[in-house]
Amino acid sequence: MRDHLRVTVVVAIVLAIALLLAGGALAERVLDPPGGGTLTEGIAFNGPFSGAQFPAAGTGVIAPGHDRAVVTVLLPAFSIPNAGGGQDENHVVATIQGNVPGYWIVGAKIRPFISDYSQESGTLVVWLNEPAPPGVRIRFSYMTFGIFND
Repeated sequence: MRDHLRVTVVVAIVLAIALLLAGGALAERVLDPPGGGTLTEGIAFNGPFSGAQFPAAGTGVIAPGHDRAVVTVLLPAFSIPNAGGGQDENHVVATIQGNVPGYWIVGAKIRPFISDYSQESGTLVVWLNEPAPPGVRIRFSYMTFGIFND
């Protein structure tokens, strides 16, 4: 009889925890509107559910024998809430994935640097210190962000 009571209490506790987790997840979805990004101290990061066609963060590859890669990206200024003109800048941080001795990223730039809001996508260019060796693809990760100057 005592074991039956103990099992019943454990099952009740597990069900209560599951209901609390499910209720919290549901409340989070209802209270947090989809879309947009985050604006903090004038720096904006693209958010989930933005509906953007191009990535604001991701990965790329520098082909063997080349010292740069070009990737189409979402212009970060489009993630700035209530932006729409002025001198909103597009920036990026890029890093090599893994360990590739003797190679490093010497530059990464988004073109256009200033958004005039006439286009949603731009070009990310990532440069290495020297061309990748034959037969070696150098992978990199990037994350874009915008600076709100209005």
